[in-house]
Amino acid sequence: MPTKRNYGIFIFGLIEIGIGLITFAVVIASLILGKSTKPLEVLIFVLTTAVISFGLGLGILRMSLQCYHLLLFFSAVVILSKALIFAKIITLNGALETSMPSQVKNTISIVYHILLIRYFISPTVRRAFGEKRKWGII
Repeated sequence: MPTKRNYGIFIFGLIEIGIGLITFAVVIASLILGKSTKPLEVLIFVLTTAVISFGLGLGILRMSLQCYHLLLFFSAVVILSKALIFAKIITLNGALETSMPSQVKNTISIVYHILLIRYFISPTVRRAFGEKRKWGII
């Protein structure tokens, strides 16, 4: 069980593991049941991101500095891509969409990833991961 000091790390790690596991299970179940209408390229992308999310969650729980860096990088990429979607600069193929309205899903994603970045760049969390670099973001 996490100490009070790393309770947030534990929660974010579990969320990432959960996102990865649930996404992977749903996609595999839809394939087995023959209900998937997504093109092969989209399936590969979704399964890859699910595995990455699961792996990053495990790495965060194990206090891996490399996973810490990758999680911050991918979170920034997600925020940027969602902002570009809201600005109508890019659009997603309908095959990537889910049953949840895309504006709701994108808003939740932006809020989650902003909270994640804000938490993980705090001095206490950076020290917990052994991060020694000084960066001035957010």
